[in-house]
Amino acid sequence: MTIPGQVTTVTPLVGGLVRALTIRGLAAEAVGAAMVWAVNRAADPDGDDPVGAAMSPGLRQAVVCRADEAGHLLWWWVWSGPTRDAPQEYEPLGPAAEVDAAAVRIAAVLRLDGVVPETRA
Repeated sequence: MTIPGQVTTVTPLVGGLVRALTIRGLAAEAVGAAMVWAVNRAADPDGDDPVGAAMSPGLRQAVVCRADEAGHLLWWWVWSGPTRDAPQEYEPLGPAAEVDAAAVRIAAVLRLDGVVPETRA
């Protein structure tokens, strides 16, 4: 579903979510015009262990900003389907305008209590 002006509306929201997640200690980046990829670097596997890296990709989550069936912009969790070839599934996270609330919820999902993320160059 395309909403007139959606790109100009979504872009600042995506940027705001990236900043809000970064403030909360996560690595975050915009992917395309409407998706945010968030990573807790403290959960990344040891780079010297290729088997561990293949088996555990760490804590990461994609969210997307898009309209629901009524045309309201929402943040949506993006989940993998139940099988490898299944399409992605989307679950509402909250209103797109509530960037800080979305960041709090995403950070709660990706947190490791008592572990401080490392800064990587």
